[in-house]
Amino acid sequence: MARLTRRSVIRGSIGLVAAGTLARPYLANAQAKTAEVWWPQGFVPEEDTAIKKIAADYEKASSNKIDLSITPFAPQRQKIVAAMQTGVVPDVMVNNPAEIIALHAWEDKLVEVTDIIEPQKSLFTESALLNTFCYNNKTKKRAYYGVPLTQDVLPNHIWRPLVEKAGFNMEDVPKTWDAFYDFFKEVQKKLKAQGMRNVYGMGLNVTTNGVDPNNVFNYFLIAYGGQDIVTKDGKLHVDDPKVKEAVVKALSYPPTAYKEGFVPPPRSRYCRKARKRTTTTSSRWGWRRAMTGSRCRAKPMFSRF
Repeated sequence: MARLTRRSVIRGSIGLVAAGTLARPYLANAQAKTAEVWWPQGFVPEEDTAIKKIAADYEKASSNKIDLSITPFAPQRQKIVAAMQTGVVPDVMVNNPAEIIALHAWEDKLVEVTDIIEPQKSLFTESALLNTFCYNNKTKKRAYYGVPLTQDVLPNHIWRPLVEKAGFNMEDVPKTWDAFYDFFKEVQKKLKAQGMRNVYGMGLNVTTNGVDPNNVFNYFLIAYGGQDIVTKDGKLHVDDPKVKEAVVKALSYPPTAYKEGFVPPPRSRYCRKARKRTTTTSSRWGWRRAMTGSRCRAKPMFSRF
């Protein structure tokens, strides 16, 4: 039987999983023939089925054992925090949330995997590599501390029937940033004038917790020209006037739209059962009858995923 190491698990898994980046915490046992892997529960059952099949296929091909633990997204974050504090850690885990790879690389709590990245570096995008090339405050240098698996995008989903019900066509949707979002304010007004209730133009996430608000902020920040808030050399540019202006705009538009009534009010809690019962459009933020997405019970006219 071949000796199982954390690196052999990563090599066997690269490119096969659903989301995130694999990162190795600091006290796992690389000599054992069983590797403990922590994975976040998928948003759909097929995601869990896929990772289980990947683990099974690896076991069959290697004669080694994968101790796979699948945990819901939010509880897994708490589990990872506790593990990194105590040092009782798995061999492989997803960086949930994404920021922890940089945090724990800084603290020298992850295993460097540059030797895994380098032979296949040309297969990765520049963005994927930059997100795993982190600074270690102990070694005083940057290195790769995670193996990229996916790269996500943030599209807008538009509910065409509601746009048409308001008397517009998809060709009417503007192609510039603020004009695009402002258009759905007008659609909302038209629909409400027809007597529709619980209809909202946008489903932007305006909370202060979780991954989604960070995504929305970055999404607006880049659109407003603030993409160089941190440059490739790792330097922060919060004093750059262009960046400052972009930050102010990114922090202003979503909450202003909310205050003006174009973003649905929040629900006290989010429930998967409610998702199954509704026929409304879906988004990472929930359900509303409107043109965007939000954790509420009405249709959004367009949805941010």
